[in-house]
Amino acid sequence: MRIHILAFLLFFQSFVACRQDQGKTQSAAASLTFQAPAASWQGLEKKPLTATNIIFQSVDNGQTWQDVSTGLPEKLGVGRVFADRNDIYLSTEDGLYHRSTALVAPVWEKEVFMEEKITDVFPGQNGLYVSIYQSGFFKGMPGTGIWNAMHNALEDKTVRTVLETPDGAVFVGCESGVYKSSDGAKTWKHVFSGEGVNSFAMSGNALICGNYSGLMRSTDGGEHWDWVMTGNGSAFKTKRIEGGFITVVAPGTWQEAKPNRLYTSTDGGKTWQQLQDLPLVRDIYDIEQAGKYLFCSTDTGISRSSDGGKTWELVRARGDEKETVNLAVSGQVVFAVLVFGC
Repeated sequence: MRIHILAFLLFFQSFVACRQDQGKTQSAAASLTFQAPAASWQGLEKKPLTATNIIFQSVDNGQTWQDVSTGLPEKLGVGRVFADRNDIYLSTEDGLYHRSTALVAPVWEKEVFMEEKITDVFPGQNGLYVSIYQSGFFKGMPGTGIWNAMHNALEDKTVRTVLETPDGAVFVGCESGVYKSSDGAKTWKHVFSGEGVNSFAMSGNALICGNYSGLMRSTDGGEHWDWVMTGNGSAFKTKRIEGGFITVVAPGTWQEAKPNRLYTSTDGGKTWQQLQDLPLVRDIYDIEQAGKYLFCSTDTGISRSSDGGKTWELVRARGDEKETVNLAVSGQVVFAVLVFGC
């Protein structure tokens, strides 16, 4: 692979692999539909409430950070964090954990059936998607405790990213490219091949895809893709922000150790401009927007920008040299989850 090892994205892949029991075959179990008992969430109140330094939240635009790990198992191996309006989810080596942001005293709960090593969580129009790298992905049916396998007809189970469009089409990014389904995952069309895909973003009719060689764009429902950025490195963590898109690019190779860079587009992904490099930063792990602020997690900590990335201020210093941070936003609340490797 000619990339920078995708500073953080591929980090979790290796994190999963190094913990995976080499003698266990997941493919058979991953093709099933799971159903939880009548109570689809299992509270953790009976376990020791001593977990710390796993996930933090800020309700004041990053000025202060509160540890909200209480109720999670100690030393939980977390890979991704996802937040919507009222809920936050953690994909971990021990399954999927959930916490409501709407409750006065929220409690972390665990999905009953899900004992797999979950690699990521994605929004859907009617239920969440969860991926299990090399074993496909599932869609949850809200309020039922049922998770349906969506990958039975999918030839590549190395699902890294999932996007559902407003018309109900589902796209998955895999090691072998982009697949599209227009019939609820009954059949899949390989609409782009040859590059490992790691992120999607959408605005209007513009679909953006980040992969090992750069960025691609589609305006015909993902049937055809055109390159809009190549030669700058591997693009990952591609997201929609106010007024356009933003992506993290890892240039060169791992041996070259060049700093990651941020690129933005304000014309629907047609053209991309590099933002000024963050001071003293080599690795960028994640980027999110909350209100007028951009938040960026790096190897120096968490920084924020109020001017579209022209200038940055450090709001949370890195606590440990091994600390990697993934971000999520729910309204004006910013969540930061600490991810650790083997």
